[in-house]
Amino acid sequence: MKVLEKNQTKILETEKLLKEIITAPTEFKNDEELLKALKSQSGIARYQNQERNITPCSLNTVKSISEALLERGFLSLDELRINAKLAVEAVHHNEKASKGNKQTVVGLNHKVSELELELDATQRSNSLLTAMVSELRSRLKQLANHEGTVEERQELYRVHNRKIEAQMNFTLNGEL
Repeated sequence: MKVLEKNQTKILETEKLLKEIITAPTEFKNDEELLKALKSQSGIARYQNQERNITPCSLNTVKSISEALLERGFLSLDELRINAKLAVEAVHHNEKASKGNKQTVVGLNHKVSELELELDATQRSNSLLTAMVSELRSRLKQLANHEGTVEERQELYRVHNRKIEAQMNFTLNGEL
């Protein structure tokens, strides 16, 4: 595989991984290497995972390839990184929180903390759904500008539709 292809694969697979972390952060809470990578833009650029075809590269490479591949460019990838980091941190925070009576200050503080985590999870979910809507718009534009035959356009629609259904199923099942 050529370097450009590896870097493009890294961006697409990293985006996919970040979406998985956002929807199911508990599965990733003990991956110290990943948690370290989520802390900074350069960390995510250096992150590697052989099983997922994610190879390390420079931050500038991540930025330039993201701009070319993703609808909102590097901004969307960085937002996903931040949301993934917050999702995993929320899991760690939730595990450490102590339970208490709601009629005590400690109990009320715990309830506020729980509600803040729930709000954070909802905001992450909204962010992911916003990214999906943006991606849908991009695919619609691609369909509208497609100059092939009607059959080719219909096949392109079917391919996009299957991908979108898979993403929706993953998002919905990951949040339940």
